Amino acid sequence: CLETSGSPVTDRPALLRELHDAWLPRLADLASDPAPQARAAIGRALGRLGLDDRKGVGLGPDRLPDIDWVEIPAGDFLYGEDKQRCHTDGFRIARYPVTYAQFQAFLDAPDGYADDRWWQGLTSPERQPAAPGWAIANHPRETVSWHEAMAFCAWLSHRLGFAVRLPTEAEWERAARGTDGREFPWGDGYQVGYANINETSEYDKVGPNYLQQTSAVGIYPQGASPEGVLDLAGNVWEWCLNEYEQPERIQPGGTGARALRGGSWLNYRLSARAAIRLDFLPGYRSDYVGFRVLCGPPIH
Repeated sequence: CLETSGSPVTDRPALLRELHDAWLPRLADLASDPAPQARAAIGRALGRLGLDDRKGVGLGPDRLPDIDWVEIPAGDFLYGEDKQRCHTDGFRIARYPVTYAQFQAFLDAPDGYADDRWWQGLTSPERQPAAPGWAIANHPRETVSWHEAMAFCAWLSHRLGFAVRLPTEAEWERAARGTDGREFPWGDGYQVGYANINETSEYDKVGPNYLQQTSAVGIYPQGASPEGVLDLAGNVWEWCLNEYEQPERIQPGGTGARALRGGSWLNYRLSARAAIRLDFLPGYRSDYVGFRVLCGPPIH
């Protein structure tokens, strides 16, 4: 009941500290809370009460998104369904998808969403933000178009002083799959309870879990990639930089569909495989679509 009773609780700092100290470790404590439903409920409560201060989830002292960067080294890896050898330069990718709190900072900033600078080069973007499905600080920010994700990256690049962008599909898959062509971030074969997906789907029933919504980022630690990136399977589909039909096209303009990766809370097991591709037009929004950011060498 505390999850829905924020008003009488938020003016009691001692209680909030007690809840923070008791609940925060349980987000990734599989021994205490093996059921994802329990960890998800704790995550919602922490998010609604403003108590989730994990690195990479909220804002820093400067009120900018606090991105927890994970280093991905340069090298070859196996890409796609055919496991073709591919190469990426080294880059850093966010440990989590961009959260509601982090995107809200962009919406609220005087030089943020309303500033024309961040939309330059985009073709006919809709510049009226849509309400998310779940306005919870530590959940992925969904119902975001590719245009809005691009504008967020341009704004954050300006504020941080270095280039932040969406990952290409190759970079996303390298982060999700490691170098050995594994099927899921954790390895080959789906593991029950390792990702926020619909395990109960009539098309592919693989387990008992279906949260029917997004979850706080990082509550599936067993689903981490080889370098420790989280939520790369399930939770929300993630926009990538390139066009779907012509992956070499990474320019901001154009109306071609853009690629997405990772599956979501709504989809079943096969959609969460690291090699699976999805496409939507750049203006598309949905409560199962979000994004994560990357910092790396510029793309020419």
